Amino acid sequence: MKTAMGLLLAVAASAVQADNVVVNVNLGGSATEQSAAFGVTHLEKGAFADTFNFSPSAGTYSVDASLVTLGFSPRTDVTFTAAYVNGHELTLSGPGLFESGFLLPSVITGPLALSVFGYVDFEDTGFTPASASYSGTLNISAVPEPGGYAMLLAGLGVVGTLGLKRRCQGA
Repeated sequence: MKTAMGLLLAVAASAVQADNVVVNVNLGGSATEQSAAFGVTHLEKGAFADTFNFSPSAGTYSVDASLVTLGFSPRTDVTFTAAYVNGHELTLSGPGLFESGFLLPSVITGPLALSVFGYVDFEDTGFTPASASYSGTLNISAVPEPGGYAMLLAGLGVVGTLGLKRRCQGA
């Protein structure tokens, strides 16, 4: 009897909380622009909290991100409730058959972590597992240091001065 009760409690607990995922994702690309694709499939019904840690990402970057899911049946449908990159909230659509989320380019200091919250909710009529998935991308590009902007302005000033001097001499 105790074994049957324990089994029932285990099944009930798994119906409430889906499988949470923590994934380390490597960024690829050049020194100034990097990106990564990621994704996950949830096989359990319920709420989930997934974390994607991106590396290497120490520094300050211009970061943009996207999420997408498409669920043709309730057991394949993910509903996003919130998503954040280091506390910067993604704009989410939905709920519905097609859901998406995005983060417009934002200056963020790493290490970078994307947290995705949502749920998989369907009528489980025959112990059919879920197969609800989503995917996305994260892109980073280097943010110039303030000294770089100062050098750019100084260079523009020199070129402008030379142009003006040349114009005055030709007149």
